[in-house]
Amino acid sequence: MQLIGPWQNALEGAAAALCAVVAMAAVSLLALMLLDAGSFGSVWSLAMALTAMAVGGSVSAGSDASGDTGAIGGLASLFGGGGGMSPSMSGAADVVPLSVTLVGAVVLWIAFSRRLRQGQQRRFTAGELAVRAAGAASAALFTLMVVAGLAKGSATMPASAMSGMGGAGGGQAAEGFGGGNGGLGELMGGGSGGLSGLMGGGSGTRMAATYHVSAGSTGFGAVLWVAVVLGVGCLISRRARLPLGGALDGLRAGWGRSLSAVVRTVLVLAAVPLVALAVVGSVVGGRAGSAAGAALLLAPNALAVFLTLGVGSSWTAEVHPVQSDSSSNPLAALMAGMGGSKGAMGGGRQTDRTEHLSSLSAGGWPLWLAALTVTALILVCCAYRAARATNPVHLVPLHPYRGPLAGHLGMAQRFGVVTAVVMGAAAWLVAASGNFGVSMFGSEMGGMRAELSGSVLLTAAFGLLVGGLAGFGGSLLATVRGGFGAR
Repeated sequence: MQLIGPWQNALEGAAAALCAVVAMAAVSLLALMLLDAGSFGSVWSLAMALTAMAVGGSVSAGSDASGDTGAIGGLASLFGGGGGMSPSMSGAADVVPLSVTLVGAVVLWIAFSRRLRQGQQRRFTAGELAVRAAGAASAALFTLMVVAGLAKGSATMPASAMSGMGGAGGGQAAEGFGGGNGGLGELMGGGSGGLSGLMGGGSGTRMAATYHVSAGSTGFGAVLWVAVVLGVGCLISRRARLPLGGALDGLRAGWGRSLSAVVRTVLVLAAVPLVALAVVGSVVGGRAGSAAGAALLLAPNALAVFLTLGVGSSWTAEVHPVQSDSSSNPLAALMAGMGGSKGAMGGGRQTDRTEHLSSLSAGGWPLWLAALTVTALILVCCAYRAARATNPVHLVPLHPYRGPLAGHLGMAQRFGVVTAVVMGAAAWLVAASGNFGVSMFGSEMGGMRAELSGSVLLTAAFGLLVGGLAGFGGSLLATVRGGFGAR
């Protein structure tokens, strides 16, 4: 094989990162086009935001009212002079669209390892591999920070959406400013428009929300993403000739097959619905296409929740309405007084809502049992594949026991640790949070906080237990089938 210089190695690593970013942007664009996001804002800017969020970038938003306010256009026209006087909405979201992340990861490793898989005459040296990795990390850092810089713009929301938000979490502001049969809503021309009455009065009002993505969190996430993808790829690759050497070669031989079985299976489980959703959404269009676009972004997230639920993890969805304290906010007290009993600030009806996934009426115990059964079958199949592919020499258990079950126990230990790491990482990545609030005169009048969370430590602990049992069972199954094959 012809030798290549360090600059060519670095450029090839950088090219792999660029290919991955392009693939991530393409998936984001496809999903947004299926969602008809062009009717709300620039699809290009929104796609850049999704691409940055896929590596951990956090998005923040602010808003102001636009549209025909008229003579009774509400508080937005009355105090539209700025300086914190006019009503405004702000928010933030922290969620990772795993479909975009996984597509980029697969493209990154395929492009990065292309020459490594062609090295039939010699292995790459450790220095060459490090230069390639540095080129990929540098390119990903620079490119994704540029993407984060481009991920800014404005997205319009119709008045109906604002009314819905007023009823869902900003009931305090909505009721006081125009959601009831009294209060400042009628005084300022809000009518029954809820938050739309507050922010502009007419039914044609559209909220223009400006958004941007944090470049710092995007850059840090980009480097971490490249490091994890390349590290996992080096451990599970079968064709790449890698200069790991020493303990790393032993780590790859003893643990790589277990990690490979789990990672490859999860990627297949995520890829099949993604391809199907992309094809169906592109052909059908309409509401079905919009549903396919949303699922295209979040199907791997749902898969991660389902699999972690199957190992015993608990998931909680929480919604917390934010209500201004009238004792410390004179304007809130004024709104409560003018809104009457029905239009008071919150009306006493806005309460925290918490749903545990295992207790949902739509699922409950049947959902948990289905998740447990499917997850157990998947893990046993993965453990069986790993046991068949791992050399028995590398299945020595980590404890001094060397009896007839030593190899099965060694497999259980390794597969349990791998399952714990993968499931814990999935629980960490899928966790999401968001918030929005309505402010006026520099004070927050109402809003909402939402969060989807699962215990990472609990998921890892259950993953260790369930993975260990699956590893032991898969190793026994491989031995039994091997014995039958020999006979």
